Amino acid sequence: MKTEQNLAIIKALADKSRLAIVNSLLERSQCAEELAKRHALAPSTVSFHLRKLEQAGLVNCRKEQYYLVVEANEAIYDTTLRQLVAASPTRPELQDQRIEAYRRKVLDSFFRHGRLEKLPTQHKKRLIVLEQFAARFEPQRRYSEIEVTGLILPLYDDYCTIRRLLVDEGMICREGATYWREGNADEIRQPTLPTKENKAARSTAKMNKRKEIIRSYKQNLPQMGIFQIRCTANSKIYVAASRNLEGERNSRLFQIKMGKIVFNRELQQDLEQFGADQFEFSILAVLDPPQPGEDSEKLLAALELQWLEKLQPFAERGYNSKKAYQRSRERLQLSGGAPF
Repeated sequence: MKTEQNLAIIKALADKSRLAIVNSLLERSQCAEELAKRHALAPSTVSFHLRKLEQAGLVNCRKEQYYLVVEANEAIYDTTLRQLVAASPTRPELQDQRIEAYRRKVLDSFFRHGRLEKLPTQHKKRLIVLEQFAARFEPQRRYSEIEVTGLILPLYDDYCTIRRLLVDEGMICREGATYWREGNADEIRQPTLPTKENKAARSTAKMNKRKEIIRSYKQNLPQMGIFQIRCTANSKIYVAASRNLEGERNSRLFQIKMGKIVFNRELQQDLEQFGADQFEFSILAVLDPPQPGEDSEKLLAALELQWLEKLQPFAERGYNSKKAYQRSRERLQLSGGAPF
């Protein structure tokens, strides 16, 4: 499994409502309305959770008449915890960036205009703050108590507490009334206290980054369209629509690899007979982004009917149900649309 899919599964299951929904679906397939009543959730909330689960490949959704039927992708639940956590380790440079970002956040929270407002109660944050005081000591130079006070007072009034904490944490050494810091200049982090100017610049940069993320998301919405699964051993095909073609590809190929097809009994039988190597996934058409006011569901349904009409994947030619195709066509025509 890819790292992205591992993370998607973990994130999708990190919610008690979604866990409850999955548990219900493992018992049997259910419609979205039934799930809402069973778990005392609003239909919109259930729809939100189902999208998350479907994107992770944990469930499959299909429309039957006016209802959205949901079934668990049982094959994926055989995945072991070891497989899920087998993600690529974070690069050292990225870890360093995150540590530095956390350190900067702590300094921004506790320092104002170059002075410490209060000591953090959390130990790891306190160490970050104390580094700012320790960095004012030149390595190996000996300081008297008066000189130490002179180093601390510009940053904080309670110099006695800071002096004691620096000694207790081993950041500086003490012998009688003499203090010093061991090590060399290369090992000491120089003080980089936040200023009003650089804080404002970081705030602006953060806002611009957020706008860029939103813009990028809108430009990179999942592609909707029509796909097919083809058995090369007998040339039979299964044709369907998807609101997320890339997610659909990952989910269906995973099911085929695991040897468990839950959405089509005949396809499952052929999978058991011929093996996963005899099946391939391909995209037939990508739906153009809907214009304002257009119904993407209706456009996608019409496009699906066009391909079903064109390929006729019924009976000996495929795995689709002709009755279901005819019902979908009638339903679309009654709603004011026309597939062709």
